[in-house]
Amino acid sequence: MSSASLSDGVEPSSAGIGSVSACDAVLPERLDTSAAPALKNLIEQAKAASATPVLDASGVAYIGGLCLQLLLAGGCTLAKPSEQVREAYALFGVSEYLAEPPVLTGEQ
Repeated sequence: MSSASLSDGVEPSSAGIGSVSACDAVLPERLDTSAAPALKNLIEQAKAASATPVLDASGVAYIGGLCLQLLLAGGCTLAKPSEQVREAYALFGVSEYLAEPPVLTGEQ
């Protein structure tokens, strides 16, 4: 399995957009408006490798609305979403798109 770099010149790294191995990619710490073009390219590369890309969101500390829209529109599955990612999805009312099962508190 080989890594691919993004067309905008970002080299693959485990800390940022651009780390693609088959259908997996590691998202950067900050997904703001300036990260949107590279994220779009990453999603396109991942979708070329797999119909349902799996993106590691464990290190994401900030996600803006534009990048959240790109992830939703791209049909991406987020592996290990950080607390900030879960909060952003809840804030935008799209928590159901996170693949993780809900955490139950107490007995029902």
